[in-house]
This record gives sequence, C-alpha cells and structure tokens, in this order.
Amino acid sequence: MRFDIRRKLDMAGRVRDFCRTHGSQNPGHTDAVARLEERLARAEALAKQEVAGRLAVAGAVINKEQLRQEIQETVALLAGLAGPAAREAPELAVAIARPRVQLSHQVFLTRARVAADTGSTHKELLARYGMPENFLTDLGAALDNFERALNEKHNGRAAHVGARAELDAVTSEIMLIVRQLDALNRFHFRKDAESLAAWKSARDVAWPAQDKEVPPVGGEAQKPAA
Repeated sequence: MRFDIRRKLDMAGRVRDFCRTHGSQNPGHTDAVARLEERLARAEALAKQEVAGRLAVAGAVINKEQLRQEIQETVALLAGLAGPAAREAPELAVAIARPRVQLSHQVFLTRARVAADTGSTHKELLARYGMPENFLTDLGAALDNFERALNEKHNGRAAHVGARAELDAVTSEIMLIVRQLDALNRFHFRKDAESLAAWKSARDVAWPAQDKEVPPVGGEAQKPAA
C-alpha cells in the first residue's frame, strides 16, 4: 500500500473512532459515519488483497526460477541422449534440444514440452541409451508445476494491481466523507474548544512532506511547522 494512502486511512480510522464517541442527532452526520465505516472496511479488505497478491507474485517468482533450473538440467540430459539416439530416429535431433537460457518463460515451456512429448514417443529407444525410469513422468510434473507458477504470478499481479486501483478510488470516497464530517463537526463544536481541538487532532493527516527534516542554516535538523 502506498504511504500516502495508509496515512489517509489511519486518519479516517481516527475520525471514525471520534464520531463513535461523539454522537450526533444530525441525520446527515449519522449517514456519513455509516458510509465511512463501510468504506473503511472495504479499504482494509483491499489492502489485504493487495498484500496477498504481492506475496503470491514473490512466491511464484522464486518457485518459477527453481523449477526452470530443474527443467533446464533435465532437458539437457534428454538432449544429450537424443544426440546419439538420433542415428536411429533423426527427428530426435531437431525436437529435443537444450533450451536456451535467454528464452522467455512461455517459449521455454513450449520447447520443453515438445522435448518431453518427443521423448515419450521414443521412450524405449531413449531408455536403451540410459534414460532413467520415471524420467519423463518427473519431467512432466515439473513442467506442470512451472506452468502453474506462471499462472500464479499472473493472477497475483492482477489481484494486487486491481486492489490498488480500487483502493485509490475508495480512499478518494473516504476523503470526501471526511470533508463532510469536518464541516459538520467544526460547526457543531464551535463553542466547545476541547472537543473541537480533539476533532482537529483526529482529522489531521501527518503528510510525508511534513515528516521530512529541514536543516536550518547553522543548526540542527528540525521538522517544519504543521
């Protein structure tokens, strides 16, 4: 979640809590607080979705790279056996080749599957040249897992990008509600200095720009006045 969004949501949470403890008979105020609570709940759900999506992408990337290395080594062995076996089945030399490192993941997957399918077609021949038992079964499982990791990465990215976009929209709605409550509360507490000060404190957003230290000439760093 972006830092500025988190600051706004933190402020909106304080606004909600203030309004809960400082009830109002104004129907517009009551409705605004209800909408604020609903939008805050949605924002928190979206924040969790965004984090989950990012974690899914990170996990898929790690898994994908490990699987690709495993498949690379496995197909390399298959290609090494296909070379001499091609004297009996020439098509092996073309269909089974070592995947190049610079290939995109999708092209890598396609070529590895072609190699696995060709190996299955010539299973008995390759076994005579030393292909281990269950070799193709293990390769097929690794390819399925690799494809699954690619999909998980795509789905994770779509989840967190979608959540982030909706979170921006929801936060904008929240800020409009807070502005409405700000106008109502400033008027309501205009003769109650203590409650008005508490409201202003709850309503305040500590923006990132205000947190930056500004070093004065010849002195220690200090924060700008709010």
